[in-house]
Order: sequence, then C-alpha cells, then structure tokens
Amino acid sequence: MTSIFNFIVGVIELAFVLAIVVAVIAFMGYNRLRALSENVKEAFSNIGVTAKKQVSLINQLIDAVKGYQESEKLVMLKVSDDLSLSNLSQLQHQSGAVLTSISGIAQRFPDLKSNEQYNKLMASIQNIENQLEAQRVRYNSTAKVYNVQRTSIPDVFYSKLIGFNPAPYLDFESETPQSMEMMKTLTNDDGEHLNALLSNAGNKMMTMGREIGGKAVEQGKLLVETAQEKVKQLKTVEFHYLDAEKLPKGPVSLDQLHAMVETGEITHETPVLSTAEREWKTYKEFLVVSV
Repeated sequence: MTSIFNFIVGVIELAFVLAIVVAVIAFMGYNRLRALSENVKEAFSNIGVTAKKQVSLINQLIDAVKGYQESEKLVMLKVSDDLSLSNLSQLQHQSGAVLTSISGIAQRFPDLKSNEQYNKLMASIQNIENQLEAQRVRYNSTAKVYNVQRTSIPDVFYSKLIGFNPAPYLDFESETPQSMEMMKTLTNDDGEHLNALLSNAGNKMMTMGREIGGKAVEQGKLLVETAQEKVKQLKTVEFHYLDAEKLPKGPVSLDQLHAMVETGEITHETPVLSTAEREWKTYKEFLVVSV
C-alpha cells in the first residue's frame, strides 16, 4: 500500500515540477516574443503614418478640383488617430473611390488634367500608394516571423497564457473584419501590466497542476481500492508452496505464508500456488498486491 501512495505523491510532485519548468521557460521566452511583437506593432504604426499622409494629399486634391462639375459630390476623408486594421482597409477603399471619381473628372476637363498642381498631387499620391504597398508587405513579413515563433515549441505552450495573441495579416482588398487583439497586447511597459500577465499565467499553470494532481489522486484511490479488493480475495483462498526439495506443501493461508517468510521457512522466491489460480508464482509476486 505504501508503494501506491508513494506513486500518487510522485505524480503530484511531477505535475507541480512541470508547471514550474513551463513557467521558467515562459519567463525566458518572454523577451523574445516581446521584441517580435514590438516589431509587428512598429511595422503597423509606419503604415498608419503613411496612410495619414495619403489622406492629407487626397484632401488637397479634392480642394484642387473644386469648381469642376460633380466635384461637389466629393467628401473630405477623415482618419482616426487610433487607426485599426479594419478602418485602415476601409480608408483604402474610400481613397480608391475618391481617386477614381477625380480621374473621371480630369478626363472630361483637359485643363484640369494638364494642371501642374493636379499632376504633382497625383504623382505624390501614387508614390504614397507604392510606399503603403511596400509597408504592407513588410508588415505581413514581420507578422509571419512573430506568428511562427509564438506557435513553435516551446513558445506554443505558454505564448497565449502570457498575452501574446496571433498577429493578423493585412490585406487592403479584404472586406472581412480583421482582429486587433494582438495590437492590444502589451501596449505599455509598466511593471504592473507585466506582473498581471505573469500572475495570470502562473494561476493557470497552478490550476493545471492541481487538475493533474486531482486526476492522479483519483487514479491512486482506484488503484488502492483495486488492491484492497485483491487482498480480500487473497485472504479467502489457500496456498500451496514448494519446500527446499521442491515438494508441494500446504494448504496454508496468506497470513501463514507471511509468517513463514518472517521465520525463514520459505523465501521471497519460493513458488506458491493459490487455490484460485492454475499457475505457480513466487511469493514476492503475491506480496506486491498484499502489502
């Protein structure tokens, strides 16, 4: 019985040791994931800065075409200071629609099409669009590096626990809402925020350890109950054993067998046959389930 309880204690200790090991690995991997996540946010921030320049140029272009037919339908673009993936995509759709309308106006009015200010603004806008596309590609590349790292072993086991969510990929043409969870991760460097993340991870790991320990205890109780039932069964049967000349002796009870071992009359290697079985086993094989 002692060996079974030692097994249960060992499993519980192993569960807590594993939780501590995971926590240590998570702390070591935190700085790596933090650096990669900051690269992603920096890349996205650069896109936001460029997008605001694009909006400013398009609004200047709208002013430049005022007075021409249908220009009154053009609406100045507005951009939020807190630019998200979803409203950035929406802004790109709006910018494209405005430029298409202005290009249509310029086709009907040759003097506008040849206007120096108009052409200068259009060239600047085209340059900005090229920058945006290059920055989008750079952002997606940075996001890929981050996502691959957070889903690689061992980071995959704890990255989400300490607040590192997947980084979304940016597609200006997509109309599907894009998650901003990753962009909300680790928005500041204060110790309180970090402690909250690590505390949350620690609590989850401890809960996991307790769950594993609880299951081990339940399994241990089942083993104990099974062993106790087997002991009861053994105590209701009788045994024969082989003496030094390999002659069968008995029958004797299980308690008598134990007493004979203590007095040296038989050993742990003595062959024993119970009346409930057909095969000879050594005394120590019965001892495993009877102690």
